[in-house]
Amino acid sequence: MPPQQQDGEVLQTYGHPKIAFFHLFWKVAAVLVYVFCGVFSSSFIVNFVVIVLLLTLDFWTTKNISGRLLVGLRWWNETTDEGSNWRFETLGEGQRQINKKDSACFWWSLYIMPVVWGLLGIIALVKISVDYLLVIVVAVVLSSANVVGYTKCSKQASAQLRDMARNAMTSGLTAAISRV
Repeated sequence: MPPQQQDGEVLQTYGHPKIAFFHLFWKVAAVLVYVFCGVFSSSFIVNFVVIVLLLTLDFWTTKNISGRLLVGLRWWNETTDEGSNWRFETLGEGQRQINKKDSACFWWSLYIMPVVWGLLGIIALVKISVDYLLVIVVAVVLSSANVVGYTKCSKQASAQLRDMARNAMTSGLTAAISRV
């Protein structure tokens, strides 16, 4: 088969390839602009605004579009006079088939981003870059809000997170033991 058809077949395995692309695009763009922001501009304010804009586009896309279309979940918070209430919406069994690649793309990127921002935060601390720690705090808060919202929304997601942590710990222990 020609390479174009093979690429098309790869994209066809995703239920929503454009949604998956933009789900990842805003996340990767925010990290790349953060890492290389000194190349683009020497102004902290310009860098801050651009990075926070990318982070908010990521938050909004993940919360309002990606979650609903890639994994069939939605969450939101309603504020009333009595306080704040979390609301969750999950598509019932049989309402929609969840594509495995869409789901994997969604959950892995959702869980990895707070870790990535946390590591960048440690680097900013070591470099004593206090101003860019503010960007990290915004990034961690926004990405963690989506993690909390979607994890609460999906019982299956909680089981996946435990399995991922167990697998990571098992592979880490196996690698450590094999070195000894």
